[in-house]
Amino acid sequence: MIVLITSAMALPMYAQRSGRTCGNCHVSPTLEDEDGWDNPELEGRKCTMTCLSCHVDPAGGGLRNTSGRFYGASTLGIVGGQERSYSDVDREILTPGTVWKLRHVLGRPATGEGRTVPSDLDEAREGVGAGQTGNLWAMGRHPRPVRMSLWDGRYGSLNADPVVAVGGDLRAAWYSATNAVFPMQLDLHAAVHPVHHLTLAATAAGQASGSGSPVFARRAYAMVHELPGMSWARAGAFQPAFGTMLDDHTSPVRTLFEASAADSANTVIGAEVGTAPNYPFAQASVFANDASVLGAAPDTGWGAAVQGGWRDLDWSLTGHAQIRRRHGLGRGDLEAVGVGWGLSPRPFWPALPVTWLGEVTAGRRTREQDVTLPVAAMSELSFLVRNGIVAKVRSDAWFDDLQVGGMQQRHGLGLVVTPLPGLTLEGTTRMLLTPKGTVRTDALVQTHIWF
Repeated sequence: MIVLITSAMALPMYAQRSGRTCGNCHVSPTLEDEDGWDNPELEGRKCTMTCLSCHVDPAGGGLRNTSGRFYGASTLGIVGGQERSYSDVDREILTPGTVWKLRHVLGRPATGEGRTVPSDLDEAREGVGAGQTGNLWAMGRHPRPVRMSLWDGRYGSLNADPVVAVGGDLRAAWYSATNAVFPMQLDLHAAVHPVHHLTLAATAAGQASGSGSPVFARRAYAMVHELPGMSWARAGAFQPAFGTMLDDHTSPVRTLFEASAADSANTVIGAEVGTAPNYPFAQASVFANDASVLGAAPDTGWGAAVQGGWRDLDWSLTGHAQIRRRHGLGRGDLEAVGVGWGLSPRPFWPALPVTWLGEVTAGRRTREQDVTLPVAAMSELSFLVRNGIVAKVRSDAWFDDLQVGGMQQRHGLGLVVTPLPGLTLEGTTRMLLTPKGTVRTDALVQTHIWF
């Protein structure tokens, strides 16, 4: 039996946290070239703090691109499979010799004669760094890189620009309220990148029993990308970008506004355009709600969503809005707006490895003559204890209907341990406070396998 998917997708905490150094997203620019790399004009830069820096999907989650695979292998684990960023070498819990030995077992070193890291496009086209094959899930290669493509050599031993890539996110959990072990997420991803500037991507996802088809297409789209200013356009099935893409999609800032990945009805069919030239970003989509042909719940109606703002090395401030017209599922009409933010002082204060994320979103839902005003807020503070070990404090507060009142709150403490690239263990204990003053506690233990 497949149960409801409750946790998935991307972690914006990782993006905000990675701004402390370029070496989190790729090999350090001065690793082999003391003069560093060519720093192109803004329209030619690939650096960005938004989701598409690590994911094929510009809205976040799903298949990781080479930069995302490098980040997962070099930064997230207690033991890394790629070169650790120089900003993290003082936070190891293992000895440097042990880390070096294990890294060379997990991640094959980059190969090639002489320099293996290209400094600019001309060197990449000359073959400096070419021929890396360290990622097992990426196959084929393009013979001639372009300015906005990813280049071999800049991501350790990883094949930077594969023709075919596959991946997965598999989660199992134990929940104290039922004392049961169950699957939380069953996602398999694939992307075909036949020529520069074009990618076809899809994700097949399991969903809860009784929700129709046991499998639905969470994503299935064609995307034109690698455009100046990290711009893109795509069409097909996707989940619109709206608010903070949390790993916990039971959070009210997700569920109250039809943004939870746990619900296949939130997958739509439409078109999206966006751009992310370094720190500012913007994306907008229009869509039809009915994606039942892909295995989702049937619906009619339409919608639109916009999101944009500024995501800098140490802070972010974003805004989001959407309109939904839901008829076939009886959800009525929804309008919602919100703001999100992030703060990570570590780029300029290395001794304080904390990241704070927050969001406040409010909406209006109309079902015939019935009008409700949902409001939700979220705050998450994470602390990097040591490489591969993160402590988190999460709080949610929400009104199902502000007119009625009765605020609910949920507060939790969590510990996330990533012993090896591709394996994460997380334990969370939570306390729910109801409007009547009732206090209920529970615990959740997750295992996340990702590749």
